[in-house]
Amino acid sequence: MKWAFEFKNSRGYRYLCLVQKRWVPGKGPRNVRQLYVGNPEALFRKLSAGLGDLSLRTFPFGLQAALLHAARETGLLEALEKVLPVGDDVAHTAAQLIFLQVLGRVEKPRSRRKMGTWYPESGLPLYWPVPKASDRSMLSALRLLYDTGRENQQGQPILTRARVRRIEEAVLGRLLKKGLRLKYLLFDGTNFYTYHKGSRLFKRGRSKQKRFDLNLAGLGLVTAEEIPVLSEVAPGNQNDVDTFAEAFDALLKRLEHLEVDTKELTMVFDRGVNSEDNFDEILGAVHVIAALDRKKAQTLFQVPLNKFREVARDGEDRPVHGYATRWQGYGRDWRVLVTYRRSTAQEQGAEWEAAKKKVLTKVAEWELGTSQKAVMRRLVQLIPRHYHGVFDYGVEKVSVTRKDGKRVDRFRAYARVTEEVETTFKSSWGKTAIITDLAEKQVSDEELVRGWVLRAEIEDEFKFLKDRQVISAKPVWVWHDAAVPGHIFLCVMGLLLLRYLQWEAKGLGVSVKEMVEELEGIRVGIVSRGGEPGAGGKTELVVERMNARQAELASRFKLLEMLPKAEALA
Repeated sequence: MKWAFEFKNSRGYRYLCLVQKRWVPGKGPRNVRQLYVGNPEALFRKLSAGLGDLSLRTFPFGLQAALLHAARETGLLEALEKVLPVGDDVAHTAAQLIFLQVLGRVEKPRSRRKMGTWYPESGLPLYWPVPKASDRSMLSALRLLYDTGRENQQGQPILTRARVRRIEEAVLGRLLKKGLRLKYLLFDGTNFYTYHKGSRLFKRGRSKQKRFDLNLAGLGLVTAEEIPVLSEVAPGNQNDVDTFAEAFDALLKRLEHLEVDTKELTMVFDRGVNSEDNFDEILGAVHVIAALDRKKAQTLFQVPLNKFREVARDGEDRPVHGYATRWQGYGRDWRVLVTYRRSTAQEQGAEWEAAKKKVLTKVAEWELGTSQKAVMRRLVQLIPRHYHGVFDYGVEKVSVTRKDGKRVDRFRAYARVTEEVETTFKSSWGKTAIITDLAEKQVSDEELVRGWVLRAEIEDEFKFLKDRQVISAKPVWVWHDAAVPGHIFLCVMGLLLLRYLQWEAKGLGVSVKEMVEELEGIRVGIVSRGGEPGAGGKTELVVERMNARQAELASRFKLLEMLPKAEALA
């Protein structure tokens, strides 16, 4: 087999490898041997052993420069300077220090203490010098976003969200001028676990990452065309219903300030936000697309499939069937479209059968317990939360005789599924009951499905915020309550900038991950003759050879314009 060169990207660095490939039936070419050659610096040292005083040092460039471009285009840097409660000179430096933390989080989930040592070695000083870039100065700048400088009677700092909201409003205003369309606004909530012991924002709650042993911070996010336009940080034990109410109030005020006609907007959100109070507040200001939970939609799900008709096609061109009707609840009458997807029903069926088998088998194998509470706790942990209403489960007391002849009480877990409950549960597979205040003449069934499907995009935002390969909001490396919402804000701004870059690169068909990977592969090098760079030798700044997609991204984002007299290798 022949050897070939191949580049590997890891943690923002590019490594050269020698590989041998073999065709695997059904999977395509796969590496069977791989030899590590090295990063550019190491390879250059090996090849230039006889080149005398010629030296080379390379730095990551593409992703950081693209984010800087996005921050300028969206007005983020300008907005940061305007809202900080300090003089112009100090505000300029503080805004740079805050944005520097966005860059650091996008590249890698590092703490502010590590950012202080990362910046001088990052290559950023070549084209974007930031004075006093230490971990202490970064944290001080971040606190300017929220800290009022005042304390309550308990000695806790009094925080404010006003500055962050003004920043988000300014950025949204700039995006609207650039042509961002506000038709559907998508809301959802999530939370992040942390080891921080703060008493106000970090609380015990229902962890969406199953870390019930740790404190949580909550986040509500509103997006438009996949770009985050509003974030709301809340205590980890606050439910999505209350977080949404706070976020909607802030959003409405922001849109009014920007003179946006809200009557043409539609808010799309998941079942967890449904409440009569929320609907009372929303309707009249904007339209709504939401969904009913399984319990409220139980009667609707009983409609036989032969009454459904095809109303749309999904992203993989598979049919989506629907049944149109009316439903009364939350104090009003709703238009309802019950949708059905066969593929989703099959997936849910397979998941249920596997879970049912596991639960029934495990419970049958358990020995008797000595504590009723302990047995029940174990049983509750075994059954997935979304199946608690399907299983009939509990703990029963039994009397047994010990070896010494004494009668004692023991406790046995039981779990079963009745045919009636399982039949009702199966009728919901693959179905969603979408509700809206929009009449069919305003929005067709097909458009209604598309509006609801958009909701999945905000779940992608949360995946990115929990994904080390894009921008991770965890671990939350802060120990001061004033810095907690600031940390989340920085991560959301990082995601906003990435989504803006993807929006600016529309037509290339790249995902956020693909775009980040391509940009990470764009590096710059300092070539010096007559000594190390900065030691009196003659230096040249060059950009490593780029592939066609990297060159197109560099052109769209005007990356080379940021470098002083840089040359691109052909």
